[in-house]
Amino acid sequence: MNRKAPVVVARTSTESEAAVIKSLLESYNIGCHFMSELPHRIYPLSGEGVTEIRVFVPAAMADEARRILDEYRRREAPLRLIDEEDLE
Repeated sequence: MNRKAPVVVARTSTESEAAVIKSLLESYNIGCHFMSELPHRIYPLSGEGVTEIRVFVPAAMADEARRILDEYRRREAPLRLIDEEDLE
């Protein structure tokens, strides 16, 4: 694995949720970006709730970003993330 390549730390189905995640991580000085992608298994459908939005951070910050997101989910509010099982 390329340790310099960005890695996915969260997946969601709404841009507003991705924006919350991005703001949260940036408040901890973890740069991130997100990218929308339509999963191939449902092509050619599109629309809110169907698109998968992946949140990327630098590989070196991935563990810290996941810890922050887990803590936020436990203490503040549930994030509507896509579970890994839902992607298969």
